[in-house]
Amino acid sequence: MATILVTGASGMLGRHLVPMLENKGHVVLSPPVKELDLTDSEATSNFIQSNPIDGVVHCAAYVAGIASSTTAKHHSFDSNVSMGMNLIRACIQHNVPTMLNVGSATVYPSEAPQPLSESSLGQGAFEGPIEGYALSKYVVYRACAMANEQHNVAFKTILPCNLFGPYDNFSLETGHMLPAILHRMHQAKEQGNAPITIWGDGTAKREFLYAPDLADFICFSLENFESLPEVMNVGSGIEVSVNEMHQKMAEIIGYSGELNHDLNKPVGRSRRYLDLHHQTQLGWSPKTPFEEALAITYAYLRETLE
Repeated sequence: MATILVTGASGMLGRHLVPMLENKGHVVLSPPVKELDLTDSEATSNFIQSNPIDGVVHCAAYVAGIASSTTAKHHSFDSNVSMGMNLIRACIQHNVPTMLNVGSATVYPSEAPQPLSESSLGQGAFEGPIEGYALSKYVVYRACAMANEQHNVAFKTILPCNLFGPYDNFSLETGHMLPAILHRMHQAKEQGNAPITIWGDGTAKREFLYAPDLADFICFSLENFESLPEVMNVGSGIEVSVNEMHQKMAEIIGYSGELNHDLNKPVGRSRRYLDLHHQTQLGWSPKTPFEEALAITYAYLRETLE
């Protein structure tokens, strides 16, 4: 088995991934930020040099929901690019041959045709509110591809759809749409089924993937690394509208209040649906139905609030 560095191990994906890798017999290095600050180039190089690392899974990222992304574009861009560049540079310098870079489906141009195919990457402008985050993820993906070409390494990028699950950020201010709404609806129920406001008309659709399922794919991909393309989408293949998501949450939570719409709030693009032909060819598919994953996630949220 291999010695694998998992960056961002304390985040949602990392906390599911590390035990899965360990259960498969891998030695996992999962340093906290105080031990490995990826925004510090020298510290990153020293850590990579000081540890016998066979491969890296790069999960670390500065992430925020659409509400806060609009006010933190530069910080998001600067943090994510710095972490990615420092890590890539250190791996090349100290002969770490493989990396799985966890990107994001936000890298697709705002006007790219649906379903979103890897051939559309770099073919247009990014979505305005999340430009900083999206551009940073695109830059790191391209840096991996250029490193492959110049330095004979195997740095590959996956582009997952919207993730959710236990250990997510459920903050009402900085959380992504699904966990933030789940928390808000729970509060509304506790307050006597107070009304909920849906941003936009609720027809926007999103593809969601349960974080433990993505962790499972990463384990699968490390076992089939040579078969992976340089960049590929990872998703559930199932779209859920914002209105449908609210209805499913209401059923799970037991919420019976009013659902209203605020057409002045930002909603992002109306659809972001991934072309999963690479995933299908590899023979992997997610194991957890959306409703089951949502129920598990809500149970976790309730535990954290008790």
